[in-house]
Amino acid sequence: MYLDHRLVAKISRILSRLNMNIMLLDTSGQVILPEGDDRELTLPEALRNNPTQPLVYGGFTLIGTDGLQPLFLCLPGDSPDVCNCAILASELVNSIMRIELPNADREQTFRSILRDEIEGAEMETMALEHDIALNDERCVVMLHLQNVDAATAVSILSNVIDTEKSDALVEMDRHTLILVKKLDEPGDYDEIDQLGQAIENTLLSETNHQVYIGIGEPKSGLNLLSESMREARRAIDVGRVYRKEEFVFVYRKMLIERFLADVPREMSMRYNSLLFNRKTTRLFNDEMIHTIEKFFENSLNLSETARQLYIHRNTLIYRLDKVQRIVGLDLRAFDDAVTFKMMMLLGKTGGEKNRRGN
Repeated sequence: MYLDHRLVAKISRILSRLNMNIMLLDTSGQVILPEGDDRELTLPEALRNNPTQPLVYGGFTLIGTDGLQPLFLCLPGDSPDVCNCAILASELVNSIMRIELPNADREQTFRSILRDEIEGAEMETMALEHDIALNDERCVVMLHLQNVDAATAVSILSNVIDTEKSDALVEMDRHTLILVKKLDEPGDYDEIDQLGQAIENTLLSETNHQVYIGIGEPKSGLNLLSESMREARRAIDVGRVYRKEEFVFVYRKMLIERFLADVPREMSMRYNSLLFNRKTTRLFNDEMIHTIEKFFENSLNLSETARQLYIHRNTLIYRLDKVQRIVGLDLRAFDDAVTFKMMMLLGKTGGEKNRRGN
């Protein structure tokens, strides 16, 4: 069972009033509370068979909550007083769950759909129960949070994103947040891109930390949302390699990068070395690479590139002539520019795979 941060916070506040060092575990034995404890404990089979009956085990008193996927509480000590406290704690958690879980069911439904945990008739039943349209066009916007936790991101974005009806903010884990976004107009890709930029700017201004955002393809049907999520994750993985200065990555705009990421490392490095080798090390220094990348960013526009680099147009032409003279590619010509760009990106592919040990 996944518990979002709001429910965990409420349970934590209630249990803290009992003035005991109570651990809260999920069905698998993973520690939920205290937060930051990443242990996974082995739960006795007798407890799993009868979770609501207190069990003394290894100097601790254990008890589970109601439900098909119970939570478990672990209290230090084995006295009758500790046993009574365990029963009280489990009833308090049961009360919270009965009140709060219905409100979280819509988010849990989306979470299960994204994880491919439900399908077919079960999906249709749950969608109908929570008033979720089956065939609306939606896309997945994935937020990969490095220095910001999902709870903080949700509290910030809840003020700027309307999730009351068609959209949903779903916590997948502590550092992954999913926005399931309904599209007002089918195929409105500009709207999606602008939304990603707006979310990135909002979180940066509120937290002073960057967040990586991946945007999957729009899908018509709830059963395809998991595919859009995988595309969003792929966009982030590929974008962090090839577009290191960017933080918002749209899957459909990264066709070349996705293709290059699938090229075997050995082949990537072999072709990259045709241009980037010992003989061209002095030519392709940091200044020259920055010049070329800026030239590409400005669609091979000499005047605009020179202006952004604060250099004379003739200086830029001199640098491009030098590249043509040494490696034989005129970067002002489209075909040669594409060739150079591909060879340069292949170097990033090989370098990234090497660091990962592939």
